[in-house]
Amino acid sequence: MKYRMFACDLDGTLLNDGAQISKNNLEHIRHAKQSGVPVVITTGRSYAKAKKYIGEIDTGDPAVVFTGAVIYQDDKILRATPLKNELIHDVLKLLKDMDYSPIVYPADNNKYYESFGSYREEYSRFSKGFDGKLIKVDDLMKRPWENIIRISVIGSEYDMQLLHRVTKQRFGGSVTSVDTYFPAAGVSIFEVLDSSSSKSKALDFLCRRLNISQEEVIACGDNNNDIDMLRWAGLGICMKNGMRGVVRIADYVTRRDNNEDGVAEVIEKFILSD
Repeated sequence: MKYRMFACDLDGTLLNDGAQISKNNLEHIRHAKQSGVPVVITTGRSYAKAKKYIGEIDTGDPAVVFTGAVIYQDDKILRATPLKNELIHDVLKLLKDMDYSPIVYPADNNKYYESFGSYREEYSRFSKGFDGKLIKVDDLMKRPWENIIRISVIGSEYDMQLLHRVTKQRFGGSVTSVDTYFPAAGVSIFEVLDSSSSKSKALDFLCRRLNISQEEVIACGDNNNDIDMLRWAGLGICMKNGMRGVVRIADYVTRRDNNEDGVAEVIEKFILSD
């Protein structure tokens, strides 16, 4: 199979545990691009937090950020799918009624919250060095929100199933929910996004623009928020260090992890081997 797009997650995949792109991974990405294969970053990070890595690989290809809610190219938005305004307060109310502490992410690159509950220290470790201003407000429900990219809460791995189930029961297909585990902080982040937001839907949008078929896409990731794009892609690849649920659904699991240039392994084996 001749693959024509390589979609790659950042944290736990392209980045090592020091949040760096290795020289070997970088060289292989450039070889993939030279062979005519677009390299599309797909991350849960905001564009501002992913921008330095997008600039480092310097392919000029689009980048999928906010877990598929926004697509950028050359600092310009190609597509954005914020939460529908009429759902924002309902989502906030549901999460607060469940005794979670929501964090609201508008398009202004700031983050708004009331408290972090019992996860203040964990959130501090998780968000260290993150972009944007963290703004404490008295009552999220009293603000006239619009153009909200996502609403998140911090929790344990065990909270995630409950949050997914209750959100599905309350909103059906009106929203999408995903979760990501951060082992260094020991917490999971639960995200509520618009129903049209996901990594796979963002990739489908790009494929239609570039006249590339779904079967011609390789997607590589490691965490729960990568599962939908790995299932969608023609070849879904999980890093050796990936979460158990991601390993189970992958077509291929790398022999090397994110600290051992697993992305270079994927590019060498499936893109440059011809």
